[in-house]
Formats: sequence, structure tokens, C-alpha cells
Amino acid sequence: MSSVEDYRARLAGLQGSWDTLSLLSHLRGDGADMSGTRQAFEALANDLVHSLSEETYRKAMLAMQAKSQIAIDVMVRNLFERTADIGFLAIDDDIRDYLRQRRSDDAQVKKLNERLRGRFREYVGKYSVYHDVILLDVDGEVLVRLDEAHDVARTSHELLRNTLSTRQGYVETFGRIDLLPNSDRNLVYSFRVGDGARPEGVLCLCFRFEDEVAGIFAKLRAEEDWTVLCFLDERGSVIASSDAWQIPVNAALPVVLEEGGRIVRFAGREYLAITCRTQGYQGYTGPGWFGHAMLPIEHAFDRPMDEGAKTISHDLLTALRESQTIFSPALRKIPMQADAIQRELNRTVWNGNVRLATSADTSSSDFSKVLLREIGNAGRRTQETFERSISELQETVVSSILDDAQLLASLAVDVLDRNLYERANDCRWWALNGALSRHLSEGNGDASEILRHINSLYTVYHDIVLFDSTGRAVAVSNRAHASSVGSTLAEPWVAATLELRDSQQYAVSAFAPSALYEGQHTLIYGAAIRNESRRVVGGIGIVFDSAPQLKAMLRDALPRTESGEVVSGSIGMFVDARMTVVAATSDYEPGQTIELPPELLGAQNNAPQTLCMNGVHYAIGVRKSSGYREYCGMGVFSVILIPLGKAIERVVFRRAEAQGHRRGVAQEKMIDVATFYCGQQRLGLMRDDIVEALDGAQIRPIPNAPAWHAGLLMYREMPLPVIDLRQLLNAGQGIDARNVIVVRAAETGQLFGLLVDELADIPEIAVSRILPMSELNTRGAAILDRAVRPEHAEEPMLMLMNIEQLLMYAGAAGFKLSSPTASVTKLRTAS
Repeated sequence: MSSVEDYRARLAGLQGSWDTLSLLSHLRGDGADMSGTRQAFEALANDLVHSLSEETYRKAMLAMQAKSQIAIDVMVRNLFERTADIGFLAIDDDIRDYLRQRRSDDAQVKKLNERLRGRFREYVGKYSVYHDVILLDVDGEVLVRLDEAHDVARTSHELLRNTLSTRQGYVETFGRIDLLPNSDRNLVYSFRVGDGARPEGVLCLCFRFEDEVAGIFAKLRAEEDWTVLCFLDERGSVIASSDAWQIPVNAALPVVLEEGGRIVRFAGREYLAITCRTQGYQGYTGPGWFGHAMLPIEHAFDRPMDEGAKTISHDLLTALRESQTIFSPALRKIPMQADAIQRELNRTVWNGNVRLATSADTSSSDFSKVLLREIGNAGRRTQETFERSISELQETVVSSILDDAQLLASLAVDVLDRNLYERANDCRWWALNGALSRHLSEGNGDASEILRHINSLYTVYHDIVLFDSTGRAVAVSNRAHASSVGSTLAEPWVAATLELRDSQQYAVSAFAPSALYEGQHTLIYGAAIRNESRRVVGGIGIVFDSAPQLKAMLRDALPRTESGEVVSGSIGMFVDARMTVVAATSDYEPGQTIELPPELLGAQNNAPQTLCMNGVHYAIGVRKSSGYREYCGMGVFSVILIPLGKAIERVVFRRAEAQGHRRGVAQEKMIDVATFYCGQQRLGLMRDDIVEALDGAQIRPIPNAPAWHAGLLMYREMPLPVIDLRQLLNAGQGIDARNVIVVRAAETGQLFGLLVDELADIPEIAVSRILPMSELNTRGAAILDRAVRPEHAEEPMLMLMNIEQLLMYAGAAGFKLSSPTASVTKLRTAS
């Protein structure tokens, strides 16, 4: 992990500086003990490196898991359609007629063969996922096949026996099959054929397995991607590989189903590996295959500059710093721990400078100042390294999620295009059904029974309607729509269907409400039905059950956690070019217009982006449907929204850097001023008035006290009353740094605390630069009665506090520098 090693090296270099500074501080005895801070930074550095490596590994593995899961699920969805195809084609009248008449004279048989081969040609012309259709007799003899280039007269493969004896409707056979070319990767769906209980033959549909696999893998792997995608059988043997040079077919691989994957060794090389079971589709889980992904270790954590990372703004990363969605609790704690250590270090350095005022050893004063300054600088460099590492990790994580969003958007439209490809095929093939043609031409047979049988095999349809050449409904598959039989269908797709010129064409409705779908939005595919003289006698319309089907496609495309659960808050939707919703997993209904920036759909190369919607930051992936095989697609866009975190309004304070205060001339009197921040105000106190700075995290509030009375803090076994200076001065918003400055009242010597935001430097300032502020008449004017004239235009104004005025105002409001006994009583009461 080169990025992790970079930071390990940087932190090791900083650790050397800490060791040196800690030793010097100890030898000088300046009271600034660095050993605890050094050890805390060292422990935190180890935690950071560990967390960086874990997150880097996790993101690489999740990307692999997503690709392998998508690959197997897309394949299984495709094969689900094949199981329906073989069942319906096996009851085709032309095939049954052939089996009844095949024992006629040679001339008649030849004519029957050509007719059935033409029928197969029509079928593959529509269902182009097949490369051959074969009809066998019960003894394995080849009766008719589409691809005559393979001169195989008979099969002895177990496919025949399994199909004739199975109690299920179909048989899936994968491997070497003597009916097909010399290959170990043939996938055939077979079904017994016959009129009665005794089968008369076996029908085989030969799937374009290698062609389909290549298409799936190509969509999931970019050119520079080193991931190898595979399909494994139940024994872990490779049946398909995206890179046969690295992982060849028939290789034996470990099935890595454990969460988070693991490292495996293959052919003398180490890989990250993970295996995914299919999620199935409508109860169908496929032939028992697995999706499998492997990534060479040496390329697993490459960091190419991707387009997604370029769209991530610094403000977005800042807003997501505490996101529970994308960061683990351990990683979210690291910047807070670093801040806490840095604050403690700042207090230590500040206190060291305060103590220098009381030091009688002037010879070592300058050295101690330099040492303290270097300690502070080392702390800041360390914190900056932590900040850079965490920011870079954030960018890596967010860009990875952007890539996931784009990948899943591509999956959604791919599944949509493949699904609608099947719908276009179904209507065209069913329009060639001889029984339906005869019913429209002559009124023979029970068309409704045929339609219901088709619908029972193809459950993705809400209804199938048969209509004559005038557009009158003749039969329906949905019994609830029986009353519509005899009525004229006036929707535009009906007229378009009746005008089709040949059997390869089809019509499709606009995605709009239809009476055939209870007034809801849907798609209806139509194909013309012709009689034997090729005249159009009517048509068939198949009503897609769009509401559950489209939502299921989107739901399957949503991101998932390591445990397989959908990431909470993720949204998937199909929209058209006008941002009209076609389907959504959220509360949006079809036909509604969603308020998304229109430029999302026109992004160059569909680059992933981020979006803030309804108070949440999202990674957004967009992809337009482009079709599948010869099907041109619906022309809609898939939009996948993955939550990154809540949009929290943050106040970011950018302090203007205080300029180094130059010394005055030798005769000019100088004073040391301890400076700090409240809100955006830079304030100061005479260094002699300060005892030290403390961590104010343990302040205990006092009941019924003014808002500016922060409470009591135990100090040297005594309760210390604390004033919240930001509240007292109405200094506006600040950061919750909880620094308490212990101040000694000049007249009484009693102590009290000031709660401030940040500690700053302790410069030497010429007395001549201190100016009165008597013209101000606000509450703060009495307390802030002097200002230091800036030496540079960009230098922030420094205002000095008057401790006497502060105590006078606070005392008037009931604030007292309590005696020890009274303070202890108050503290116990507060407790």
C-alpha cells in the first residue's frame, strides 16, 4: 500500500524530531515535559497507519465484491429468461406437428424439415442469445437443427436421459456436449416434447455462453483495471475468465465466501480474492455458479487519478469529516484525538512561555524560547501530516463511492435494457403462434387459455391481450380484465402494431398510464399477427408489470454493505430527459418530476458527481440506457444516489496569522502579552497576571448562574470559578476548544479562570504601541480598554483586557471569588 507507506515514512521522520525535542526539553528542565505528548503522538501515528491500511484494504475488496456480485446476478437474470423460453417453445404447435408427421414419405419429411428449420430461424432471429436450436427424438437422433454446419447425427450425452426422466420442466446442461463444437463451455436448455404423457422428442436451445460472458465482463472492467472476473462452478473450477492468461478456464480456485475476502496464492502469484453467491431472481438461483474476483496484490492498491476524485471539493470533505456513513468509528476518532493532543501541546508550550517570565536565569531564557517554539512547530507539522493523510483517505473513500455509484447506475440500465430486450422478443415470437393466428382468422380454439398459459410461464406480465384488425379485444390472460373483451382498444400503440410490415418489427407504447394496467404507468409491447397469406389479422399486446419489475431492478442495483444489506438511505431511480420519474425505490411515483440539476444528465462521459439533497450529501451515478444486442433501449437514465453523510452547517474559522512582533529600540520599554482567541477576536492579558492554562473539559456548571458563568473547575485540589469569556463579550461563534486560563487577581491574589477558544502566542510588545479605547461605550469597552496598534495591514487587531474592570462587572452580576470552603460547598451542590 504505497500511500500508507508514504505516511508511515513521514511519521517516522517526525518521530525522530519528537525524540530530539523531548530529550532537549528534559535536559533544560524548562518544565515542558514532552515525553507524554511524544508517546501520545506515537500511539496515534500507529493507529492512523493501521486504520489507513484497513480502510484501503476494505475499499479495494468492496469494489471487487461489487463487480463479482453484479457479474453473477446479471448472468442469473439472463438464464432465468432462458428457462421460460425453453418451456414455451417446447409446446409450439409447429414442433408438435412435425413430430406427428415426421414418419411420412421422404419428400414430405424434407418439406417438414425445411419448414421447422425456418421456424427455428425466426426464433433465433428474435432471441439472438441462442446460436442453435436442435430437435432430437427419444433415442437421441438429430431430427432438425438450425445450424447444419455441425454434422452430428446422434447424441449419447446424458442430457437426453436427464431430460426424459426429470420431474422438472427443463434441464440445464453445461460442459462438453457431443452435439456441439469441441468446447468445454456449452450451455444447453432442454425440454421434452410430446402431445401426451409419453414424450416424442427433446428440444434443445443452445445459449451463446462465451459471447454473453464476454459482454458482462467487458462492462465491469475498465482497460486499466487489473481485476480478473471469473465464474466458478460448485467445485471451484473456473468456467469463465475475463483474463485467461492470468486465470485459465478449468483452473481450480478456492471459493472465498467469507466476509472481507482474503489473500490467495495462484500460479506463484498472490491475489486479493472474494467469491459471491447469486442473490437469485424470482426464486431462480441458476446452475449453482459463483461470481469470483481476483486482483494481483501488487496492483490492488494502485491510485490512478480518476475523474471522480477531481469533482470532490475541499468543502465537501470538511463537511463529511464526521460522517458515520463512510468512516469507521476508529477512523473518525483519529482527527479528534490529534486535535486534543495538539491542544494539550499548545497549552504546554504556552505555559512554558508564561513560566519564563518568573525565571531568574536570563542566559537560558532565549534558548528556552527557541526550544518551546520548535516544540510547537513540531506539533503543528505532525498535526498537518495527520490532517493530510486523513483528507487523502477521505478523498480516496469518496471517489471510490463515486465509482461505485457510476458502476451501479450502469448495472441498472444494463439490467433494464436486457429485460426489455426480452419483452420485445416475446411479443414478436408469440405473434407467430399458429393457434392465435387461426383464432383471429377463423375463430377456432380458446385463445384466452393459450394466453393464460403463456402468462403463467412469463410472470413479468400483468396481462396479455389479443386483438383483431379493428383493434377490438378478443382475449386476455388476466381474468380481472375479462370485461374488456369485445371493447375497442383506443391506445396509440394498437394502431402502430397493426401497421407493422414484417415479423421482425414491434411497437411499444409510451411510458404512460393505461387502462390495461389499472391506470398506472407502464410499457406495452405489440406485434402484428398474420394469417397464412401474410395479411395482418390482428395483434398481440403484452402489458409489462412495470411497477414491481422496475423497482426490483433498481433495488438490485443499490449498494450493499459487507453483510449484504442495502446501504441505508440509498436511492435508485429511472428518469427521462425531462427528469420525469419512470420508477424509484424511494417515495417518488412514476410521472412525478424530480428536482435535480438538469446538467446531471448531460455530464461529459457521464462522470460521477456529488449532490446535496434534502439535507444529505450524496454520491451520484448517472447512465443512459444504450440497448442490448439489437434492442436500442428505452432512452431513459438510471440515477443511483449513495449517501455520504448529513449536510451539517459548519462555521470554519480562518485565523489571520499574527505577525512576529519586532523589538523596539534599546531604550524602549517592552512588555510580554499572552494572547488568545474568543470567537474571531484576538485578545491579550499581561503575562504577569497569568498562572497557567488548563484543559476545561471537566468544568461543572453552577445552577441558576448567568450564561457567562461557566461553572467550577478543580485546580490544585480547590474549586476554581470560571468565566466564559465568549459569552460575556458576545464574541459570536467559536470552536469548542475548552481552554481555561488561570488568572490571579492583583489586589487579593485570588484565582479565577477564563474559558477561551484558542491559545495564541506570547509576543513582546512595545509600550508605545498600546493605545486606549476609552471612546467605546459597550460592555466590552470597559473590559477591553486598550488595543495594540498593528504593524501590518493584514495583522489582526489585538485588544487587551482590564482584569479589574472584568471582576467589577462580574461581581456586579453576582460573581464572587469564593473562599475555599464556600467553593467546595458550591461544587458539591453542583455535583
